[in-house]
Amino acid sequence: MILALKDWIALSAKYEQISNSLSLGKPQIHGDEASPSNGLFHDNALRNSKHARIACMMYSLRMARYIVDCLARDATYLSDREGASFLTPEHIDSTCFMVEIQVPNGTSQDPLSAAEIMQKYDDSQVKSILEGHFEVKFAPALYDLVGFHLDEVLQRDVFQKLGRVFYELFTHEDASSSWNDSFQASVGSLDKEDRDTVCSGKSECKDEPESDRGRKKSTVSGTCKTLKMLDLSGPMDVLQRKYLPISICRLVTDLMGCSLNDEGDFHSLNDVKSELMQIIAEPNIFLYEESIDQLGLNFHDAQLFDRTDELSATIQAALSTPMLSETNVSSVVLISGEPGSGKSSLVNAVRTPILQRGWKFLSCKFDRLAQNQPLSKISSAFDVFFQEVASMKVELEDGMRQDEDTRQYVRALTALVYTHLTASGIVFLSRFIPSFRSLFPDVFRRVVIDEDEDVEGTAKHAVSNKSDGSNFVGFSSDEDDDCLVTDSIKNRLHYLFLKLTLAVSNPEDPMMLFLDDLQWADKESLDLITSLIVHADFLSMGEEVQQRCVCFVAAYRNHEECSNEKLSHLLEALKNSTTVHITTLNLGGISLEGTNRMIANMLKLPIRLTRPLCEVVHRKARGNPLFVRMFLSVLFEEHALTYSLKEKRWLWDIDDIRQTSMDEELALILSQKVSRMSQDVQQALTLVSCFGMRVEGDVLRMTSRDEDEFSKMSRCLESAIQENLLEMDGKYYAF
Repeated sequence: MILALKDWIALSAKYEQISNSLSLGKPQIHGDEASPSNGLFHDNALRNSKHARIACMMYSLRMARYIVDCLARDATYLSDREGASFLTPEHIDSTCFMVEIQVPNGTSQDPLSAAEIMQKYDDSQVKSILEGHFEVKFAPALYDLVGFHLDEVLQRDVFQKLGRVFYELFTHEDASSSWNDSFQASVGSLDKEDRDTVCSGKSECKDEPESDRGRKKSTVSGTCKTLKMLDLSGPMDVLQRKYLPISICRLVTDLMGCSLNDEGDFHSLNDVKSELMQIIAEPNIFLYEESIDQLGLNFHDAQLFDRTDELSATIQAALSTPMLSETNVSSVVLISGEPGSGKSSLVNAVRTPILQRGWKFLSCKFDRLAQNQPLSKISSAFDVFFQEVASMKVELEDGMRQDEDTRQYVRALTALVYTHLTASGIVFLSRFIPSFRSLFPDVFRRVVIDEDEDVEGTAKHAVSNKSDGSNFVGFSSDEDDDCLVTDSIKNRLHYLFLKLTLAVSNPEDPMMLFLDDLQWADKESLDLITSLIVHADFLSMGEEVQQRCVCFVAAYRNHEECSNEKLSHLLEALKNSTTVHITTLNLGGISLEGTNRMIANMLKLPIRLTRPLCEVVHRKARGNPLFVRMFLSVLFEEHALTYSLKEKRWLWDIDDIRQTSMDEELALILSQKVSRMSQDVQQALTLVSCFGMRVEGDVLRMTSRDEDEFSKMSRCLESAIQENLLEMDGKYYAF
């Protein structure tokens, strides 16, 4: 079907009206809570109406992108032809474009109006037309014109004409009527000389060569430098009164009043396309504006930038794990990088897609201050997992859960653990995984622990073991009797953890174990990790071959690899093993373009506007994502980065930012933030720091005298989270 752009706009407008009517009349919640007589119905209806409007806006954004593609294609590939008639900016309006769309239930080449389409197709088919594949071409009357021969002035005029097309596209109104009222009001605010210049369409620049002054200008749309003198807040207000997001209002007004000589303006059609793609890719940032924080910057979004290859490699390594497990080969991903390079964020980004594929995800974060608690961190990864399973079991027994799938999952998992560990093994590991006591209560009622077996002393004995972990613990070379006793306990511990990984994973039910900040792991944990990875083939010795399926992901700071002898031994053991497949990733700084996308998303601005700021910040932060966030925080604290309520955007003084010292300010920012917090917040942070890098909320509750005191502490810690001094990781407070 071939449809004129004007008819496509009319079709989009009519469908938007229908969608709004349906959303206002249908509450999208269940039960008796919503009815036309209460406020909940009204609020929900308005929310549905907004979602419907933004969905229709996405159709228009896609159309705008295809219009730019059409212009860029002809401007790029046809501009060098000689002896032909060229398109001019005057040809660009909503009548010069045709839309070739796919029609449901067959194809038709007959031109139809919007009214005819609404009559011929039902609402779902109209939605399919708007959502489906289409291509934008020039109207047949322009086929003989071969493209644009763009010089600087004509390109400006193209942008301004394109802005008028976008105005129609997003407002469904003719730009020549509704825009001109506001435009004329802006012209009236100019001095007489400038007003005459705009109205006459003549704009000479004193610094232009004399030969260029006679170049033919267009009408109002061609006088770019004079247009820059206009107060465009009037037209901006016109667009905002139509409830368009500020991102679209800014795009349209900047196109209609652009100048290539000013920072932040459009320099090419690719700039326009990039901005459209940015809005389409991030609708929560650029279309839903209630999330804009006018008082501070949101640093809690751990979105990845410029890590597409690393993310793909990590996911691919995980997906190859089932195949490797068939040959008893362990899959390991080693991620190194300097502090703040985004190692943890990369793995957290992998978590969602693998969970959607049915994987289990266990993680632990080693703590430099917890090295006197051997095995505590890696054990906690399994304990947290089995706590969730135990909670499911309790809810099933109490009738809080009724779904049969959960019942079968808990029953099968507990049976596998019991089969592989046996009762005595479960009791042994319960010292490291306390949730076993609630998951297997019958075992602890039946089994009597041999008092001669010092279960509680396992970790203590392990500390004295001098094995470097490069050999499997079952083959100790130390002849001393005391060390043999230690090795015996250590052997059993490692073997039971190996059996545990076999119980909770298989090629049909794989698992990822994330070991974060591995450079701070205690020696006993590194020995256990070595056994879990390198010596998995011992599971099949003397038994029927069994398969587990675990992808190990380890993140560590690369500058501490050489200085940490224990970590070096582990990495060497992995590289020398023939039963380990390693994927190595080294995270450096992100690119200038990645930094710009990151800053643009944080400030909710187009990348063309943040480009000057990005160049300075990227150079000072060396592309380190954490340093970028911290430096922007410094600028905000020093009022070099402020939010303008009038302009509805973040503003900055680029000269002041160039003078800001990165190293000195970053060294002081944390202490300055803490000192500005109240005494109660400082005391709460001091208490959290006593437990190391992270502490569970229930542990802090135990330190409080009563619930009121704990509530007060929670509010203080929430303030620290807002200031980016802490973060919430599930039930844990973490630095």
